[in-house]
Amino acid sequence: MNSKHAGHWSRAAATAAAIAAMAVLGGCASMSESECQRADWYQKGVQDGRDGQTRDRVEDHAQACGKVGVHPDEARWQSGWAEGVRRYCRPANGWQLGLKGEFYRGVCADQPDGAAFEDAYQSAKRIYDVGQQIDRNYRDMQRLERDLAEAKTDDERKRLRGLLRELDIEQQRLRQRQRMEMLSAPRP
Repeated sequence: MNSKHAGHWSRAAATAAAIAAMAVLGGCASMSESECQRADWYQKGVQDGRDGQTRDRVEDHAQACGKVGVHPDEARWQSGWAEGVRRYCRPANGWQLGLKGEFYRGVCADQPDGAAFEDAYQSAKRIYDVGQQIDRNYRDMQRLERDLAEAKTDDERKRLRGLLRELDIEQQRLRQRQRMEMLSAPRP
């Protein structure tokens, strides 16, 4: 490639990198400029509450929208947030969030169904966590089986078989634990 084309590609790469950086930085704001200008603060509060955002989320909106001269109607947002959190803090939702391994920000503690939500979430999250460990062990077992197929010495094969046996025992223990968690889980 000649220097004329190399310079063109370098500028194009730099431009692409700058655009990517702006997109990443722009993604940090809680709301875009157009969202700030069109915001129905009650509905935004409902949405944030249903997403399990904390009360201080409105401060993120104030910071993002303040840059374009828009200030949230905090009273309307708080009213909407309270409605959204009531919907979010249902035990069945806690169960679903836990099974997906989603993060819970503690917003249900003072809600009417808060304790039931948290019980369901914690129980389902334990099931999710055990499942994640089962998946990691399975991947480790696959790797060890590949290593065993490529092992050059009897000692290496013996060592790898021992590791596979240990992981197999661990998998059985984890599956049993997961079954017990499911059986003892509160039903939302």
